[in-house]
Amino acid sequence: MTEVPDAVQRVAAVCRQSATAWQAVCALLDHAQNSGLAVSPWSTDTRADAERIRSELNAVLSAAYGKDERAPYDNDLMADIVQDVKAPLGEDELAFVVARVLDDLHWPSFTHDWLEARGRTFVLGKGERFPVGEMRLMGNVGHSSRPHRLRFPRLDLPHVRRLSGEDGINVEVQGKHAAILDSLVSRAPLTLAAALINDTWDELTTPPSRIAPKNPGTQKARVRKLLRQARERDAAVVLLPELCVTASMIEELVDDWAKQVDAPMLFAGSVHMTDAGRRVNRTSVLLPGVGVAWAHDKYSVFEARDGTREPVDAKQPAIVIGCGNVVRVATVVCKDALDAETSSALGDLGVHLLAVPAMSESLGPFSPASSELIPRSQGATLVANNPRIWRSEPVELAELVEPVEHALLAHPVQSTAKVVTRGSRGAPDLGVARLGSGWEP
Repeated sequence: MTEVPDAVQRVAAVCRQSATAWQAVCALLDHAQNSGLAVSPWSTDTRADAERIRSELNAVLSAAYGKDERAPYDNDLMADIVQDVKAPLGEDELAFVVARVLDDLHWPSFTHDWLEARGRTFVLGKGERFPVGEMRLMGNVGHSSRPHRLRFPRLDLPHVRRLSGEDGINVEVQGKHAAILDSLVSRAPLTLAAALINDTWDELTTPPSRIAPKNPGTQKARVRKLLRQARERDAAVVLLPELCVTASMIEELVDDWAKQVDAPMLFAGSVHMTDAGRRVNRTSVLLPGVGVAWAHDKYSVFEARDGTREPVDAKQPAIVIGCGNVVRVATVVCKDALDAETSSALGDLGVHLLAVPAMSESLGPFSPASSELIPRSQGATLVANNPRIWRSEPVELAELVEPVEHALLAHPVQSTAKVVTRGSRGAPDLGVARLGSGWEP
């Protein structure tokens, strides 16, 4: 009987002591680093040996699982297979190779097991590992391609990343509504709607007071009309612009969405309000049968050229990731999306859909920021802008002013990074887009 080297036995023991594949991958990566691994074996002269062992382990495990590609992790089986490895690798490199094998075969279960172990709502700690799947958005001409991996730490795996310790952004994971998110965003092809509510600034209050509709009754009727149109056109996602609703409108919409099971996901614009003495610009995400699933407070506060500042008491930047077992969704408000650290973090976190309620004189700056998500996570970005005319002029002069583009869509279907904007002839108006073909007439 051939004696098993101590290094191989220790790696096998890590596999045997782990209850799930996700736990095993994390433990193996820790073991590899604690054993001195600084560079992936695929970056060194042991590349050929590492690839051979990976292929052999994949073949043995695939044969053991048979046709059941979603077989649950078997810790004893994995440990026994690892003990048979004839490894001309160091203990650190072997642990990394075994982690890569588990990543190859078991990544579809990672997010479920991660949420089960970590809890359904939690703050992601700096340096903490998290799983990223290969959910590919579906358009009317095919799927998006798999994500390209850009600028990630060298010891990450294709489906395992770590939150950078340098980013000054807090990340909360909201996984309570995983099934609903998966069912909405995985529709084929995915249809999204962006609303334009107001024609000119004359219909809104302006700084230094809070920005809000001047006539809430008229505004509510417009919002309701556009939401009906979105549902008639089978939109899975609807986005209202920044600061186009009131708190009472949101409360009514929350009541409606809590009672319905066939409504779209609604990113309900945003509202200037006071919460526990703090002034915020808050957007809410509404899910059918739930109501408010989570909220986001704007942290990149707008300041005009004359020094007028948006009435917001900004805190530490924080984003919420709505996490399904397959998809990831997020929303930030207007200038938040233009922050370089924010767009980088959203890509690293594997966000598949980003919704941005905006109030901007131009959507030009949103184009490069939206494009950032495509290569990092194959994610799509939807922006809804308001009002149509970016000047406070008498209505009769509005036609003399160049209207602002009211919506933007960046989508990655069929490996093509497309950023397309949509204008409008008047408000209220609804833009509807399908991934793969862009805005409909």
